[in-house]
Amino acid sequence: MMPPLRSDSTFLVILVCLLFAALVVTSADIPAAPALAALDPRPLPTSTPTPTPDWWAYVSTATPTLPGLPALPAPSLGSGGSGGTSDGPVAFQVVSCPGGGTSIQTITRHGVWWAVSGIALADPFWYWKMELSADDANWTVLYRSEAPSNGGHLMDFNTTTVPRGSYRMRLVVVRRDGNYDEPCVVAVST
Repeated sequence: MMPPLRSDSTFLVILVCLLFAALVVTSADIPAAPALAALDPRPLPTSTPTPTPDWWAYVSTATPTLPGLPALPAPSLGSGGSGGTSDGPVAFQVVSCPGGGTSIQTITRHGVWWAVSGIALADPFWYWKMELSADDANWTVLYRSEAPSNGGHLMDFNTTTVPRGSYRMRLVVVRRDGNYDEPCVVAVST
């Protein structure tokens, strides 16, 4: 047979007491909680080096010196062309100049530069070119323009670009169809 039932409140009080007793008895076997050191980090003081004043004064910033290039001549100004620097007209001799729309009128020296003026006209005009030759056979174009000139400035020529000597200068005026009249040729010395 079963014992008589007690009230619910008495039963609960007894149950709580038994659980508390079990907890006290078994508390010796429960391990302690791990330390939570990572959750509360504390910085340690570190030594900071003292900066050196004017440290940049000891940094090398020198540009290395490169050796000169071998077998190249040293540049020199005025090695060719006219030796004089006096300004004024340059003497030239007309070899052939048909007149009309093609003529070299003046050559004026300004230091090592010559300013060449003349007439470069044709109908119908396309372009004109100034050429230079030392042997009257091999011509080098000095300048070319598609602007006609009626007695004005044609070009500037630096006489140091050629060795000193005698040359022929010629002015060729070309028409639209590609043909040209006899060029104007002058003899000149640098």
